[in-house]
This record gives sequence, C-alpha cells and structure tokens, in this order.
Amino acid sequence: MQAIILAGGEGKRVFPLAVNRPKPMFKLLGKPLIHHVIDTLKEAGLKDYVVVVGHRGEQIKNYLKDGSKLGVNIDYTVQKESLGMADALKTAEGLAEDNFFVVNADDIFEASLIKQMMRQFREGDAEIVLSCKPVKETWKFGIIRVEDEKVTDFVEKPLKGKEPSNLAVVGVYVLTKQIFEYYKKIPVSDHQYEDAILRFIKDRNVVKAVSYDGFFAGYKYPWDLFTINKHLMDRQIKQQTIEEGVKISERATVEGNVWIGKGAKVFEGACVRGPCYIGENSVVGGNSLVRDYSSLGSNCVVGFSTEIKHSLIGDDCWFHLNYIGDSIISDNCLFGAGTITANFRFDEKNVKVRIGEKRIDSGTNKLGAIIGDNCKTGINACLEPGVKIGPKSMVGPNVDLQDDLEPGKIIFVNKNSYVKKDNKIIVSSESKQQLMNKLKKHEA
Repeated sequence: MQAIILAGGEGKRVFPLAVNRPKPMFKLLGKPLIHHVIDTLKEAGLKDYVVVVGHRGEQIKNYLKDGSKLGVNIDYTVQKESLGMADALKTAEGLAEDNFFVVNADDIFEASLIKQMMRQFREGDAEIVLSCKPVKETWKFGIIRVEDEKVTDFVEKPLKGKEPSNLAVVGVYVLTKQIFEYYKKIPVSDHQYEDAILRFIKDRNVVKAVSYDGFFAGYKYPWDLFTINKHLMDRQIKQQTIEEGVKISERATVEGNVWIGKGAKVFEGACVRGPCYIGENSVVGGNSLVRDYSSLGSNCVVGFSTEIKHSLIGDDCWFHLNYIGDSIISDNCLFGAGTITANFRFDEKNVKVRIGEKRIDSGTNKLGAIIGDNCKTGINACLEPGVKIGPKSMVGPNVDLQDDLEPGKIIFVNKNSYVKKDNKIIVSSESKQQLMNKLKKHEA
C-alpha cells in the first residue's frame, strides 16, 4: 500500500528550530526525523511514497531524492501555503491510490502500528481505518466513539465533559480516495481534515479503529524531541557501536550503550556515558563529559571541561568550558568559555516557554535553552531555563539572558551598569603566606 507523508508545515510552534529547515529535517542519531519515519514504514513493508513538501521543501528533496538510496520510491507534491493537513493532502490527489496511509513526517511510531492497521483494512470491510489509544487529557486530542467495532463519532479537542469517549486518535490513517470529495464540501480550517472524516462517518460509511498501545510521539513543541530521542536511542543503541576510524584515548572512559560515528575522537580524561550518540568526525575534548541521552551531530568539538547532559546538538557546534543541560542547539553554534545553560528553576516548578503570545508549560522542571542556527555566546554568558534564541543571534559576555532573543540580534551588558571607584582592598604577600601556613598545617 502507498503512504502519503505530510512534510509541508512551517513549524511555528517549534521556533527557532524550523526557521532555516523543515521541521522533519531536524536530526537525531545523525538522521532527519523524516528518514526515521521512512525507516519505520519500510520495516512495515511500505515502499511507495508521496511526500508533500512546503516550507524549505527543497532540503527534503535534496536529501531523499527519488528514494533509491533508501530502497524506496518517492514522488513529491508541493503545498504552497501552510493551510493544514487537508490542504496538504489535496495536493497529492492526482498521485493517490484507491487506498493509502497518511502519516506526518515528524511523528515517530512503531512498525507494528502500520502492520496492525493494514491487517484490519485487508481482513475487514472498512473504507477508512483509524488507530486510537486511551488518554486522560481528552481535550488535547481528536476523540472517537466506537460502537459495535465501528467508529460513530469523531470530535477534535472536545470540551471537558463533552468528549464522546477517552479514545484519542493516533496520527496514522488509512484513507480512501473518496475522502478528496469530502474535502471539497468542508470549509478550509485547522480541523478540515478531521471534519471531512466525521462527515464520511455520518454518511454511514464504514470506518474502524485499531487499538494501539505502542510508542507514538509527535514533534509539536521543541521539548517533544527529548521524548522522541529517548525512544530512538533505546531502540537503536542497544550496545556499544564504535565505527571505523574512531580514536579513543586509553585514559578516556566510554560507558554503557554509546554509538560513536566514523572519525570521531575522544581525548584523555573525557567520559562518554550512554545512552549517547556522537556524530562523525566530532571531538570530545579532555576532561569533558557527555551523558544521559545526549545526541551530538557531526563535526562538533566538545572542548576542555565541558559537560553536555541530556541535550540535542546539531552539526558543527563548538564548546569550551561550558555546561549544556537539557538543551536543544541547532547547527553551527559557538559557545564562549564559561557559558552555561541554566536548566532548573529556583522554585523547582515546571519550565514555561513562550510559544507565540502564550507561555506554555513544558511539562518538565528540567529544560535549558532552545537555540537556532548560527548563534554565538560570549564568555560567562548565562542562558536561563526555557529561553529561545533565534538564528544568527549573539549573546554577549556576562549577559544573563532571561527573555527570548529574536533572530539576527545581539545583546550586550551596558557599560553604564558598571561601578568604578578607588580600590582600598590590599592583596599582600603576607596574607597569602598566612593562608599557605594554614593549608600546610591542615595537611599535616
């Protein structure tokens, strides 16, 4: 069966990570999300795809090409404006088979889901097959009602107390080509896709759903990448994998399930503690520590005494005497010595992040900075929990960045805030000698 992969959205909610690339091109374990999706579909037996591209779509085309290097066949259509899933799918009408899967290019799930839905379609009488799983927060999802094995209602994000059940739709669908006629009957909106399926149900067509209890995560907000990354590492890094040309000092430590790419180097005193991924030709410098589900891209330099904890790092990033905790950093970023990403609030509450005009609860009390491409920090800069830095921006020396920084900006500490006066404090050799005497006495 054919799969139509939707990859045309602008990714506004994941700013600044999708300004210069499509959302599905964010890399984890050295591969873009859309590559991981295709790997899963291929594992389930699907080989023919139509990829709907939009924002920066040429990057997806240049990466996937015709699919031959991945062992699949890929055609493309273009969504000119980001007008929702239904609009994206309509661009593929001329290439669609009678029945087809629809998936998002940045949703991660298991191959068993595809196999389960395909079995339901082939063995039953359904024209559309949905998948679902029970949830507590029904108001966040599309909710269906199932009666006598058939879907009888579909409500997108129902009001509390008005939900038809607790069964949330998982974002993988088997659709019929008839659905395109229903799109023509429904006004364009953010929920046109779901409304068309509801109209199809109300016209007494057969729609069924399979119950899925495996992994599923969508990349809607930046911090969703941590959940996806953990799943991918747990599945793909089950032992130590040291690729060709890797050089690890005898005085370095590599522990647990770690994947180190071709040509990488780990210097003396460094520690890489898995699960972790180190990209090709990257360097982990002396006395540095990389740990706890961190993923580094290619050609990165983790300089002397840097700690990278539970963070996602793009390609060509350089660090020196830094602490990078629970952060997401895009390609080609450079951190001055002493820069740290603060990742834990004083009050220990969940970190909130500004998304558009709202502040959204990230659902975690450990979240560092979210940084776009081509950014730089000066020495001793501090990035407060949950701050976002737009592409091509710089944070100057000694700045404590507490608010988001727009793309193409630079922020400095104003010199007028300094106080200069006569120094009355004397640093004497006698006082230092007294301290030294105390130390020697303590050693004895």
